[in-house]
Amino acid sequence: MHQLIILGNGFDLACGLKSKFSDFYSNRTNGTNSIESIPEDKRNAWDVVLSEIRENDPLWCNIESLISAYVFQEGGSGSILDSMYGLTGLAINISGPNPPLRPKDVLYEFVSTRLGKEYVSQKELTNFLLTSLKNFEHIFARYLEEQVDNNKIYREKAVEYYAAIRNACIDKAQQKNYETSILNFNYTTPLKSEDQQLGIVAARNIHGSLDRTDTIFGIDGKDVAEDHPALPFTKTYRLMSLVPYESETAKLCDSDTGFIKIFGHSLSRADYSYFQSIFDTVNLYGGVTKLVFLYKKYPNKSDKTVDEKAIREDLYSRISHLLYEYGSTLDNKDHGKNLMHKLLLEQRLLIKDVDENISVLPSNIYLL
Repeated sequence: MHQLIILGNGFDLACGLKSKFSDFYSNRTNGTNSIESIPEDKRNAWDVVLSEIRENDPLWCNIESLISAYVFQEGGSGSILDSMYGLTGLAINISGPNPPLRPKDVLYEFVSTRLGKEYVSQKELTNFLLTSLKNFEHIFARYLEEQVDNNKIYREKAVEYYAAIRNACIDKAQQKNYETSILNFNYTTPLKSEDQQLGIVAARNIHGSLDRTDTIFGIDGKDVAEDHPALPFTKTYRLMSLVPYESETAKLCDSDTGFIKIFGHSLSRADYSYFQSIFDTVNLYGGVTKLVFLYKKYPNKSDKTVDEKAIREDLYSRISHLLYEYGSTLDNKDHGKNLMHKLLLEQRLLIKDVDENISVLPSNIYLL
């Protein structure tokens, strides 16, 4: 008997880790969220990008959405770079009798100064953004390492929440019979395939990990053409550079996987390709796999009260978008349209409060 657990950043947050990108950027700017707080020689191109985004903008501190907005915009409307160069003609004519206008843009000025060039082509600026992104990833990884080192109960809390997720929706008598694989979207590694006493048979950090010093940010590559300049920014492309885990030969899921449990993941479009692959593998429409989405009741920042209804409704919306998008990829379009309805009828779509399982954990949460 087998289950797959998918963990997002909400898992690390539940364990007390300050792992949000906004936490990192606040730390990087000494709490000001202003590029002026970063020494000029330490500034990164993505610091400049962030300096142009208001804090109440949906793109603020959403690094993957920012990458997409700048280098690849879905729906054919063009990216921010496309707009910048389209207005000036710089991408078409850098040399010639009549020099083109320079874009009046802070990022362009930053890159041209760093490259020591008056005119920078869109390709050059795109390549500079990619190089800067890799550097930004290393800076972020060092920040996370410090957070893990300074949190003495992180591992303890991670095991506690893992056990709650592992046991959710499974009869107590059957819990020891389930082998568990973990697909971790975080860079931290509190749970590993060596943890056999926890029933873990495979664990993979899909975007790299701190202990292997390889971490990536990226965008979903499903709609990016193979000749598009944004291709090197896609997660699929970037993943090719990562060293595979030894446990990658162990299965994450197959048609016999009884549960897919998801906790702490935003279900953002940047990761839709992963979910499509997983759902295809288990034959989500015609199979027996149950989808379990777990949430945690966080208090509102303003009045510290807990609005569980709002939390659940937000999760409903994210789940609906994910399943609708996945349904659109099925060969039988009628199946795609009624996928969510079918899962609900067959009681294969469940939503649970993760803390309900923590409250009933046995004193010994280890299986062996």
